[in-house]
Amino acid sequence: MINKNTKILIFGLLVLFGAALLAYGAFFHSTNVSAQQNGQPVLFAKSESALIKDASVSGVKRDETGKIKQTYEIGENAPKACST
Repeated sequence: MINKNTKILIFGLLVLFGAALLAYGAFFHSTNVSAQQNGQPVLFAKSESALIKDASVSGVKRDETGKIKQTYEIGENAPKACST
């Protein structure tokens, strides 16, 4: 039988492991996005949290090939509200 201290230790380690996975997903997971800069296509990495924000205000969309494309040029202000 596992004693109380071992249960607390295992629970603490699982909480730390879960927090580490959340931090990894929030800060290190990114996707390539194509955009325009001075009329030239540019490919750059963007975090998923920033993509979620941009998608909610129509800042990104999928093109006909299925790749994610930014709807405004680099250096321009992003849309402030959803177009719908």
